[in-house]
Amino acid sequence: MARILIVGGGIVGVASAYFLGKAGFQVHLLEREITLGSLTTAASLQAVRAQFSDPANIAFMKESLAFYETFQEQLHLPGHEIDFHQQGYLFVTSEEATAARQRERVAFQHAHGLDDVEYLEGEELHRRFPYLAAEALAATFRQRDGWVSAHEILLGFKQAAGRYDVHFHLQTEVLHLIARGGRMQGVRTKEAAWEADMVVLAAGPFTAKLARTAEVDLPLAPIRRHRVVIGAHDAIPHWAPMTIDEDAGAHWRPEGPGAALAWAEPEVPSPPQRHVSPDPNFTFRVMEGVYRLNPFWLDVAETLRRDNIFLHAGQYTVSPDHNPLIGPVPDRPGLWVISGFSGHGIMATPASARLLADLITGRAPLDANPYAVDRPSLAEAEGEKMVL
Repeated sequence: MARILIVGGGIVGVASAYFLGKAGFQVHLLEREITLGSLTTAASLQAVRAQFSDPANIAFMKESLAFYETFQEQLHLPGHEIDFHQQGYLFVTSEEATAARQRERVAFQHAHGLDDVEYLEGEELHRRFPYLAAEALAATFRQRDGWVSAHEILLGFKQAAGRYDVHFHLQTEVLHLIARGGRMQGVRTKEAAWEADMVVLAAGPFTAKLARTAEVDLPLAPIRRHRVVIGAHDAIPHWAPMTIDEDAGAHWRPEGPGAALAWAEPEVPSPPQRHVSPDPNFTFRVMEGVYRLNPFWLDVAETLRRDNIFLHAGQYTVSPDHNPLIGPVPDRPGLWVISGFSGHGIMATPASARLLADLITGRAPLDANPYAVDRPSLAEAEGEKMVL
């Protein structure tokens, strides 16, 4: 039986352990922290959607969301809830040009099997989402999108992995990879060397740093991202979908009796960090950003107490074309990677981990993998100026 080491115990690593264990491998997952999913996974907005503009991503996210819809059945875990709120995803614009692109995008999505996305405008848009500003011109909406509990998903995958030869090792920090004759042999931790037939890097922002210990340069950059959670407030429409200002990028969604807000502002890459310091002014910027097309946020801001604001920061692991790297690393036999989700890790987890297992077992051909580490789109995107 082949032995696989997975480095990284976030949601992607744990799901990969499950699928690889199910495929018949002996799996050991090594996680530096005292708990699983305590870094990037914990900082996520936990939103999931299938509304993409690339056929591969549409298919991938449809698969993942369908898995989440039937999570208990898929993993044979009756009663295990993942708190899947299918309140939808709403991309809103006040610009005619963006509305035209939205119409084209919806037609494209329908043609590629995502036929439940709606294009809304005018009276119908404001009737269904009356909290929007009068300037809101058009939107796309898919009801089956929404958000989940990443923590419960991770625990579900871990529990299901227990049926197989899968082992989780906490407080086990990998310092560097071990290769002999160019082939991966294992990893070195503070305490010992771990031998394996294959090593899978699922270490989020630390993936590229670890790869360099095997003289491998992966095109991945850690980028700081913020999340603000607002506690209970009566002005927030708790039935609303994830609402994104497509012109500006600021977005929010209900979170219990309050809301969660985020905005992928331009940032320069930073070193991978266990504890990411947030910008204390982000709360003011993001509330101003969401207010533009959601005017009820002015009422929230005017009555908000300091002890009702919870600001967090984490790191996206961004690739040049903003798609993940999944598969074998060229010229390093035995080294595999599953990282670089560029903010889409939670929503892509089931399909990504399944694909990794299928590639390793040979059920999926390497030459048909849209997320290959050496795909042409990565080199093309690296040659362009990226705005992160």
